[in-house]
Amino acid sequence: MSTRYTRDDIARLAGVSPATVSRVYNKPGLVSEEKVRRVRAVARRIGYAPDKAASSLRRRGTGTILMLERRQGARRIDAYGRLFYWSYADALREVQSVVDASMYRLSLRYFSSVREIRTLGRRRVCDGVIGYSLGARVEAAALHGCGIPYVCGHFTDELTGFNRCCVDQRHGGRLAAAALRDSGHTKPAHITGELVRNAACRLRWEGFRDGFAGCRPRLIDGGLGIAGGHESARRLVRFVRSGRVDCVFVVNDVTAIGVLQAFNEASLAVPADVSVVGFDNSPVIATLPVKLATIDVVIGRAYATAANRLLEAMHDGRAIDERIEPVFVEGASIRART
Repeated sequence: MSTRYTRDDIARLAGVSPATVSRVYNKPGLVSEEKVRRVRAVARRIGYAPDKAASSLRRRGTGTILMLERRQGARRIDAYGRLFYWSYADALREVQSVVDASMYRLSLRYFSSVREIRTLGRRRVCDGVIGYSLGARVEAAALHGCGIPYVCGHFTDELTGFNRCCVDQRHGGRLAAAALRDSGHTKPAHITGELVRNAACRLRWEGFRDGFAGCRPRLIDGGLGIAGGHESARRLVRFVRSGRVDCVFVVNDVTAIGVLQAFNEASLAVPADVSVVGFDNSPVIATLPVKLATIDVVIGRAYATAANRLLEAMHDGRAIDERIEPVFVEGASIRART
């Protein structure tokens, strides 16, 4: 017969109190990281899994956390959009890992309108919500009005006043500037798109511009994606050839693919003639002939943090305002210039 382990068994084997075991699964933010690791290591070793159904009944809740995402119309899911599916997979994997270690289960749901968000509170379908890339204030306001603990991530730099766990886009732009400036570049350019409408694009540009204080980078606000990057880079070719541009920061890695293509067609070598930095640390850059220096948006870390903070807020009602800093990833697309 298999052994049915209890909370008290875990406590005894981990050398903690039964109350600590409960907090590890219900309020991990109140337990030291060392004790959390110890309890979960024991649970994995002996195959212990808390009874989530019984726990939700005791709390008189649903036992469910929703990961909520905006449903995109069929016409909007083009080849460019599909190239970013990896970020959702990274976010989902990390959220699932956090929720699996709690007394809750994870459910996925799409919404098509703000009205659908508002129904979540009335229908009592979950105990907490993680909004995937809910950057619009009207969406965040609808979620806030449901009366359910929630957190919005990750393009949420401008959602002040709402629960959020955002990736600091402006800091990412500053990192790109620092990498180029520190390697001796003095004639920067930035290729972007949708600068007025897209907050992430705007903040990346502002960070890059501020990072080159006293030397305003040349700005090209063209189209996003491979075709957009290709067209924008063609407009820069004459400036690179004449020595008026020695480096380019591109708003994202997918757009940078088009930039590299255009420079190659113009017989401009990266990084010998011009250095290039992307943004996102997307898996697609592994296919490029030159290892692209880029900014890692740490999506997984952002959503793991969001899920942990939500679990804490579900028990004590605390506000959530986390800012996650991106990380510079070195590549062969930058050449030191003296």
